[in-house]
Amino acid sequence: MSKSKTIAALEIGTGKMQVFLGEIIDNKMLNIVGSGQATTTGVKKADICDVVKAATQAQAAIVMAEKSSSTSIESVCLGISGTHIKGFRNTGSANVSSADGLVKKEDLQRAIEDARGKSLPEGRTFIQKICSGYYLDGKYCADPIGKRAEHIDVEYWLLHGDSDKIMDALHVVQSFGLEVEYLVFSGIASGYTVANKQQKEDGVLVVDIGCGTSDFAYFAHGKPVFAGVIPVGGDHITNDLSLGLHLHRKNAERIKIQLGKAIITEDEKSQKFWNQGDKQIGDKKISLEAINQVIRARLEELFTLLREDCEKYIPEECELKEVILTGGTSNLDGICELAEAILEVPCSKGKFCSALQPGVRYQEYSTALGLLEYARMEEEKNSHKKTSWFSNIFNF
Repeated sequence: MSKSKTIAALEIGTGKMQVFLGEIIDNKMLNIVGSGQATTTGVKKADICDVVKAATQAQAAIVMAEKSSSTSIESVCLGISGTHIKGFRNTGSANVSSADGLVKKEDLQRAIEDARGKSLPEGRTFIQKICSGYYLDGKYCADPIGKRAEHIDVEYWLLHGDSDKIMDALHVVQSFGLEVEYLVFSGIASGYTVANKQQKEDGVLVVDIGCGTSDFAYFAHGKPVFAGVIPVGGDHITNDLSLGLHLHRKNAERIKIQLGKAIITEDEKSQKFWNQGDKQIGDKKISLEAINQVIRARLEELFTLLREDCEKYIPEECELKEVILTGGTSNLDGICELAEAILEVPCSKGKFCSALQPGVRYQEYSTALGLLEYARMEEEKNSHKKTSWFSNIFNF
């Protein structure tokens, strides 16, 4: 008899609260059975600044999702982002204890505990501790158990954030009687959705350009290696257009969406458009070149910061083969070409699994969809552990 579990993926974004309900069947199959969305209030640059307002809108999105599916939520997988999130690499080490030099599970566990045991300053809390690689006598090894070596190193990428801001995010969910089962960094969640298995094996940087921030995660050898937040997003472009071209913010957002391009041709530079479009008193023409200059300057800042982080944190044995852009701002024309020019690697927009319903294959949904995939993988992993435990008892 099949077992099923319904879990809600909740993304608390600067622009929207997005919820997808996923039914996980036998810890493997995932069906999206409902969705809900609400305009975000009480959130600035992905940081919650008013818990009550944020909780009200999150609850509205969850209620909408439950009504759309006539399903009750059992648990929540919460995506977290914000400018307070930081990360660093920590290496744990252990000597191989056996006389024959074969790495045992106990040796690996000692190195893992050493890598995970780093303490944080007061006021900081770990969000995710990500094992990014094993090394035997200095050489990368995908599976060290049973291999011959004298020394084993384990690398972890430790993501941490402001304790109060993390508690605020948890309280948003707990305020209406639900518990957070999984807490996941949004950039990593997006990577699980828009990058395929081979891309994550070869070395891919996934960049989710949201409203207030851009979350990123670099994958190699099939797993996340490092991740972080760049405090630049689509809202910064809108604000730049508003201030630089003396536009009302609402008009600046509309112009960004309708006319915004990261790269324009020589012929397009001379094109002009009416600001409000009604040609009434007070309306004015704006050149496409002026719009492009504002947009391009902000995007160049974003991709330059990403390049610096890649140069700093990608391990020597890994390589950046490809960049994938997702999130709502990735829909800007020419953004992939600009990213390619700055990062000097092929760049494309996120592609979704064909098994997903066409109605949810949008760049702005990548985080929420990735949260569901993360929950499915964790459920499958936990079921394997239980199966292994029962097998060990039976064998004994």
